[in-house]
Amino acid sequence: MSGMPSLEAGRRRVAALLGLPQLHGRIHQLERRVESLETQLHESREEAWERSRTRWRAAEPTRNLTWDVELTGGAFIDRAEHHGAFGEDRHIVEVGPGYGRLLEAVIERRLPFAGYTGVDLSEQNVSHLSQKFTGEAVSFVRADVEEVRLEQPVDTVLSSLTFKHLFPSFERALANLAGQMGPGGLVLFDLIEGSRRYFEEDGVTYIRWYERGEVEELLGRCGLELVAFEEVRHHPTLARLLVVGRRPT
Repeated sequence: MSGMPSLEAGRRRVAALLGLPQLHGRIHQLERRVESLETQLHESREEAWERSRTRWRAAEPTRNLTWDVELTGGAFIDRAEHHGAFGEDRHIVEVGPGYGRLLEAVIERRLPFAGYTGVDLSEQNVSHLSQKFTGEAVSFVRADVEEVRLEQPVDTVLSSLTFKHLFPSFERALANLAGQMGPGGLVLFDLIEGSRRYFEEDGVTYIRWYERGEVEELLGRCGLELVAFEEVRHHPTLARLLVVGRRPT
């Protein structure tokens, strides 16, 4: 007597009966996705934190950082200038400089600063940027923004398309930087507005949306006050919520 048909054979038979030869493959993909989600549910917060850094440690200074579209930093820097982020006596820190689009816009506009430090997880990004921008007042550091200690007190923090990837939120990073800021120091960063959070299908790219009330609460916990919510449009089809905060005087 023959044994019961295997689950695998059963799936193929159902697919054939329904005239959907790709059904089996789709079911298999769905099972893999469920298995991945189950793994994530059982991992520790520390393991998830480590996984969230994996992609950015290995990042290369290419358009792959911005969806294969070479964005400029002009729109973001326009808003930063409007809020007084630059000046001959100001030390600026950029979190996640990538391939250097913000600093390139700063230099093109001849905006003044006393020092400009880029903090990035990727050794390749830091090496590329150090060769591309060679001014004495410009430097790049390979470090995690949650732990980095800077040589100078910070007057301005800039970060574009980066804070949304920090797991589980940007709070620890911002608190670390705010603790190194003097009175009146500015922070400007952009986010996706909403209330979602998840790892993408690659398993290592974490993305979090934020609601405005949540952002204001996080700023307060970091010792900062909200100056403004605005929109910054990096591309005709790419707009983000711009957050401007200040260290009280």
